[in-house]
Amino acid sequence: MKRSETAQVIQQDIEDGKRLNVRATPEFFVNGRPMPSFGYDQLSRLVKEAVAAAY
Repeated sequence: MKRSETAQVIQQDIEDGKRLNVRATPEFFVNGRPMPSFGYDQLSRLVKEAVAAAY
């Protein structure tokens, strides 16, 4: 963690998390959309919506 390359990667992860409004870990996204709450039904709904939008 003390290497400058590693510190840069960690800092980028922190900035990405802030930009994406990550509130906790793990956080799940489907095509950039965060899951409103964790669960199979929520994930399934987001995936189905993403697939429908793509076709």
